[in-house]
Amino acid sequence: MALPLILSFLATLAAAVMAYGTDPRWVEQGTWGLGLIVLARRLQWPLVALALLLCLGLLALVISGKRRAWWLIALLPVLALFVHRFLTAPTNRYDVLDSPAFVAAADARHVRDEDYVVGVIFNEQPYAYPYASLFRTPVIVQSDRERRMVLIWSAYANAATPIEVAREVKARDLDIVSDPMDTLLLYNGRTGQFIVGLTGRTYHGGKPAGFEAHIPAIAQPWRQWRTAHPETRVLMTNSSTGPTQPLAPRHGNANAGTPQVIFIGDGGELSIQSNLITALPINVKVGDTPAVVFRDAPTGRVKAFDRRLEQDLIPQFKPVVDAKVKLKGVVMTDADTGSGWDARGVAVDGPKDWRGKKLRPIEVREDIHRGPSDFWYGDIPWYVP
Repeated sequence: MALPLILSFLATLAAAVMAYGTDPRWVEQGTWGLGLIVLARRLQWPLVALALLLCLGLLALVISGKRRAWWLIALLPVLALFVHRFLTAPTNRYDVLDSPAFVAAADARHVRDEDYVVGVIFNEQPYAYPYASLFRTPVIVQSDRERRMVLIWSAYANAATPIEVAREVKARDLDIVSDPMDTLLLYNGRTGQFIVGLTGRTYHGGKPAGFEAHIPAIAQPWRQWRTAHPETRVLMTNSSTGPTQPLAPRHGNANAGTPQVIFIGDGGELSIQSNLITALPINVKVGDTPAVVFRDAPTGRVKAFDRRLEQDLIPQFKPVVDAKVKLKGVVMTDADTGSGWDARGVAVDGPKDWRGKKLRPIEVREDIHRGPSDFWYGDIPWYVP
């Protein structure tokens, strides 16, 4: 009596850990929850093998006549757990798309003007990825001549993370493990690394093997992206029935859905609530980098630049008050050289010695939901006006 009970219990336990160990809700129980998700995915196939061996052991007892056939009922929970893990679990609705097809903007009948897209310029070619398509295929691996990119979309964080990768990063090696705190968690079977979709780094904060530079991404209505980039190519997939507008986060505190802008500079990050950024320049520090932040009025996009003109010259930037200067495209002036700078970070007015100088841009991630970013980025300093 004891042996079949032990076999059925251990088989069910192994199948349960395999089926529910990667459930994203574990992270809500504490920081150990992420470790459980990672461990469960690492042990997935050993747990599958163990559960099957224990089931075979119980089956052998029945076939040999040592136990009655009704003991086979104990195998039903194991079967149900296998079905859940490989067929009905929420993450099974996601796919990794390899070498996707694109069409010209004029042929993109599947996207309406008001539908949101993720816009990326990769290898000097603009691409548009409709929200509706990304919801089902949130990981895309594509090549453009000698270059290769992985785009990771976390719908409930409203975050797109395009990263240029080495040729050895293959779609077949990437597995979508879970979406803890509304962010995709990937597993690279070739390297054994877990990659956080929001940050593009490992869950320990390191740089994944083969992952190189981040590529800027813009989330906006299709009409705006198409107007700015008429030569864009548009993603075509078999599934385009997902949401077409930004989704609210499912996890986090009361401020989880607060849109924010994250700036990534040398040695650190800074977060600013989106509605605090206007056309007026804001002087801040992003980690160790003195920066100026403003919203480009014609496009509505947020811009950020390193304020260091020289090693020991770090001016404060201020709004333009002279209407004649504004006509030259100047959006801000600096207090030290008196130069006028346009939205590209180029000096277009003021002393001749400074004209043509360029400010170094800082990576900007717009309208990321606060709940997911607080969890994955950690203790980012917040700008307080």
